[in-house]
Amino acid sequence: MEEILKHAREDQLNKALLDFCHTDFMTGPFDLALLAAQAFDSFYSGDVAFWVGHDLLTGSDDAWKSLAVQIEPLITLFEMGIATVESLGVAQTVIDHEGQISTLWELTLVGPYVNPQPLRWKTTRLWKNGMVVAERIHEFNALGTERSLPSTS
Repeated sequence: MEEILKHAREDQLNKALLDFCHTDFMTGPFDLALLAAQAFDSFYSGDVAFWVGHDLLTGSDDAWKSLAVQIEPLITLFEMGIATVESLGVAQTVIDHEGQISTLWELTLVGPYVNPQPLRWKTTRLWKNGMVVAERIHEFNALGTERSLPSTS
């Protein structure tokens, strides 16, 4: 297991994600996919296989575009002052027998119209030579809606 962690930068990537989530997006128009690429491209292979739910995306550019669509409703809540982040963090990290690293995340929002139930999801990553070559995001649905990711083609 230590050998797996030696070649994975899971803690660094998770810290980058936490730092990204504390970015002040209220500074004007922005391209969320571009900001994500700047923050995370150094962790991901250019041809990463990325699953969000049942949708498979190949390549980090398509992944950032689709993830931006998924988290945009949350950003809108923040911009409108309806919700703020009370807590965001890693609840648990597990390495399976195949060397995949799974991280359980928990996000709690507060606000006058916000359900106090935490949002939870899991990321499972496969690392090779210090880069994520495959990632699956399980059970992430920012606002509890059932919708597929739009095509980025």
